[in-house]
Amino acid sequence: MTTGDLLTRLAIWLALSLYVSSQAARLSRTGRWLSAAGFVLFAAHVVLAFAVHYGWSHGTALRETAAQTEALTGVRTGSGLYVNYLFGLTWLAELCWWTRAETSYLNRPGWVELTVRAFFLFMIVNGAVVFVGEPQRWLGIALVGILVYAWRPGAAARRS
Repeated sequence: MTTGDLLTRLAIWLALSLYVSSQAARLSRTGRWLSAAGFVLFAAHVVLAFAVHYGWSHGTALRETAAQTEALTGVRTGSGLYVNYLFGLTWLAELCWWTRAETSYLNRPGWVELTVRAFFLFMIVNGAVVFVGEPQRWLGIALVGILVYAWRPGAAARRS
């Protein structure tokens, strides 16, 4: 494993860990800062992935994503790359809302909260459990477990 590959992987694992931590500390200012730090590391992961693995080529990233998806599912599609872009944009939107209108963010409609949580859970399960090897999969399962626990009904009320 090259240094670039190690940094790329480390950045995403730290990003996801910080996101999960931010959800556990959601009703505190610490939660917002943890999410912001996680987003910065997610962005660093994307930059590192393009620099180290794809030679700054979107076409190469698309082909590699399609090959990885085909190896796992039997369907050759690079659409996961675009879903990753949407994930980053959603995280950024979440962070902006949380920072600029915290009361509105924390009291948003349930359907919005559920939609965002479902999307993040889908992305984290795929990125940290499904599309990784055995040693990392256990870390992904732990992160998902902690996240689901932080999101359990009534958890936010108990922390306030």
